[in-house]
Amino acid sequence: MKAAFLTSPKNIEIRETPDPKITKDNQVKVKVRSVGICGSDAHFYWDGRLAGWVVEEPLILGHESAGDVVEVGKGVKKFKVGDRVTVEPGIPCRQCEWCKRGEYHLCPDMVFYAVPGVHGAFADYVMSEEDFVFPLPQTVSYEEGALMEPLSVAVEAMKLGNLQLGDSIAILGAGTIGLLCTQAALVGGATEIFVSDVNPMKLEFVKRYSKNRITTIDAGKTNVREEIMKLTKNRGVDKTFETAGTFETFNLAPMITRRGGRVTLVGIPPFKEYPYRASDLFDRTVTLNAVYRYANDYPISIRLVEKELVDLKSIVTHRFSLEEIQKGLEVVATRSDNVIKAVMNR
Repeated sequence: MKAAFLTSPKNIEIRETPDPKITKDNQVKVKVRSVGICGSDAHFYWDGRLAGWVVEEPLILGHESAGDVVEVGKGVKKFKVGDRVTVEPGIPCRQCEWCKRGEYHLCPDMVFYAVPGVHGAFADYVMSEEDFVFPLPQTVSYEEGALMEPLSVAVEAMKLGNLQLGDSIAILGAGTIGLLCTQAALVGGATEIFVSDVNPMKLEFVKRYSKNRITTIDAGKTNVREEIMKLTKNRGVDKTFETAGTFETFNLAPMITRRGGRVTLVGIPPFKEYPYRASDLFDRTVTLNAVYRYANDYPISIRLVEKELVDLKSIVTHRFSLEEIQKGLEVVATRSDNVIKAVMNR
């Protein structure tokens, strides 16, 4: 099969490589039709590393995928050849204490696409297991199927952030995850949503989701903390979701959250360590938690899209072929050409 290998920072090679082979009764082989280009792919492409992960051998990137079933193991009951599916990119051990608690995203032995040591989906085929493959409704496209992955991150953020009906919230960053968190928060009943970003185009884009529940703040022109405190009469918001993964937004989050509120870190920073103003957490008794992937969220995401409660189609602004994937990674890494979400289609 053809696959795009990251061989060194900023260098992709399209190579012929052996097809993945079914070796277990519960495995499902999928012909890739669409793959989202994630910010983590762009970090690996640009720097050869992300947080504590370092690419030392050629790696196939891409973990947001959908396609067609082309082969199944003899024990597979839920799928047959020809089924349209979306693929959750992680396979846990199912034996550790976290897996047994249903928190399989915390499994220390998780095998996850497109991190060093595990090839991803910028290829003709991917292999998964029956429990982590989900059928796509006929009304849901392959592109939407691929984007169930980032939507599941947003769904997990709302769950972990304990979003409640009537909450006021802030979303720092209006990239793909910020936009999906905004939509998930609207579905979940947030009545006042402040969205900040340095890109005016993205702020204009997010307004389409609600005429009266979203307030945008241009972080390039306005002091976000002062603006939110003014608009909330110096109270702060109930919940803050940090989706940008920057020093500035990490430290801003507790400063705009009300006393006794909650901050959820969603954006994965490219750095391993960062300075944090812990005094803001103590002074305001803010609860701090962080999203790491997701568990049991794909079925929720599929239903949200099928029932047209979340719009994935509108966020796809750029499309590339496998042969053009280096260009796609460049666009995402440099945030050029007003990109919101880019995908690779086969």
